[in-house]
Amino acid sequence: MDKQELELANLLELDIDRFTKRISNRESEHREFKLKFENKNLPKFARAMASFSNRDGGVIFFGIKDRPRELVGVLDHEVPDDVVFTNFVKEYFEPEITFYSKTFETLGLKVHCLIIKSSTRKPVICRKSKSIRGEQGEKEKEILREGAIYYRYSAASDEIKYADLRNILDNEREQYFKSLVDSVTLINKVGVDKAAIVDAQELSGDDQSASVYLTNDTAKNLNWIDKGRFSEDKNEGGKAYYVVRKVEIKHGIEVPIPTDYAKTHPLTKTALSKKVKINLLDFDAVIWKLGIKDNRKFHFHSYHGKNPIHKFTEACTEIILKALPLEMEKRRDAIKVIAEEYKAALRP
Repeated sequence: MDKQELELANLLELDIDRFTKRISNRESEHREFKLKFENKNLPKFARAMASFSNRDGGVIFFGIKDRPRELVGVLDHEVPDDVVFTNFVKEYFEPEITFYSKTFETLGLKVHCLIIKSSTRKPVICRKSKSIRGEQGEKEKEILREGAIYYRYSAASDEIKYADLRNILDNEREQYFKSLVDSVTLINKVGVDKAAIVDAQELSGDDQSASVYLTNDTAKNLNWIDKGRFSEDKNEGGKAYYVVRKVEIKHGIEVPIPTDYAKTHPLTKTALSKKVKINLLDFDAVIWKLGIKDNRKFHFHSYHGKNPIHKFTEACTEIILKALPLEMEKRRDAIKVIAEEYKAALRP
């Protein structure tokens, strides 16, 4: 566990009176207390997550009442699915907000937490606006504003002030130059004529391939380039050179084959929806809820001309039917609830 994770884990420790269940801890730049999760308040939760991410991390607790601060706990069915948060913050914020969840029991009651890490690529910026409906007779209130940067101040998540934004940008620039110096040092150690650059972010994704960048002179001396064309103009059509990857055991080294989605993702959207007996109107909502949508491990999205093509793995059938068995009582009602959640998450 790194230093940041250790500090975030320490935030989970609450000072609770065992008889009154009153909590002496206050909301702060690292803690926020919520009575329970409600889907309609997702924009508020996401705003808090972004503000913690732009500072040095924090925790959102579910199951704590305000005024007075009292432990009330959450029931099992009230614990939110991480997928709901993941899909929402991915849609509304960039770069990615990193978080994980934890449910623990204290004094016989369950508390659910979202632990948000400090972003390694600040600032996290809101991609588009989002409003929520007010109470009866009240107008909609804008919670998320396109282009806004949220930052944690004491017990509030507000738009960042100039001095704090300036500090973030200065730190990012300092880290950038430090990383640049480190990279140049490594290249010099390997040898400029032998070094290549790998896109590390691609390596952390679901795909089995990654981009390698190197000079033409270096590339010509590599025996794993089986065929290709070298171009001095990066804007010229096609890739500068093409690498054919094969599975080949040579001196104990295996070079992986890139993913063939035609074989790994054989099911069309229509075919999968028929197998799991969910109509196409509700299908997108279900795969969103279960974390299948836009996850390359299960779902591949491409285009044939202007027509979208969706392909899925066989594993999707098992995932969907495990969550929504065909013999499940009130299965249609459960799917309807998921569809409403999906509509609410997409509502501008």
